[in-house]
Amino acid sequence: MMQTVKDISDSILYVENPQWQCSFGHGQPVKLGLVLEAVDLGRSGKSGEDSFSFVIDAYLIPQPEYLDEELLEEAKSEGALTREEQIRYVYECDGGVPVNIDALQPAKASCGFSSFVADSSISSVKSQSGEEIEVRHFQDLEEAMLFARDFYAAYAHVLIGFIDVVLDSSLRAGGTGWDKIRQMVKK
Repeated sequence: MMQTVKDISDSILYVENPQWQCSFGHGQPVKLGLVLEAVDLGRSGKSGEDSFSFVIDAYLIPQPEYLDEELLEEAKSEGALTREEQIRYVYECDGGVPVNIDALQPAKASCGFSSFVADSSISSVKSQSGEEIEVRHFQDLEEAMLFARDFYAAYAHVLIGFIDVVLDSSLRAGGTGWDKIRQMVKK
C-alpha cells in the first residue's frame, strides 16, 4: 500500500505508510508517521540569503491508533475529534522524535531535482549533536510546503530503512527516540 500525505494545517503535513513501524522486541510493532512542519525563523523582510527564512522541521510520531489512550483522551477533551486534529494536538503538545530530513539526501545533492520544485537556499548549521549539517531554507511558506510535499514526503520511505539509527539517537531532552516513542504509546 502507498503512503498517504495529509494537510494538517497551512504549515504542517503528515505522512504515513502502513509499513512504517518500529518494534520493541515484544508485543505488536508500533506504526509510525512523519510530521513535516514549515517553520519561519523570523528573518522575513531581509534581502539576499537572509530572506530565506523558512525551514522544514521533521518529527516521527506513532500513528494515532498506537498512541497512549490517556494522550488520545486528552486530545479529545481539548476538541481534537478527527484523526487529523488528534495528530496535530499530539504533535504540538508532545512533539516527537526529531529527524534531520535533509540527511535523506543532502541538500546540495538534491539540487538537480529540487531546482524545478522550489526556490531555496542551503546553509550549514550545527545539529543537536554538534555536527555540521546542511539545511535547506525557503523564501516563503508556499515554497516550503510545496517542497515538503513533492520531495521530503516522496522520499520519506528512505528514512524507515534507517529507523533503528534514527531512534537510537540521543534527544536534547534526554533519552533516545525509542524512549520518546515508548512514552507516547506507553509500552
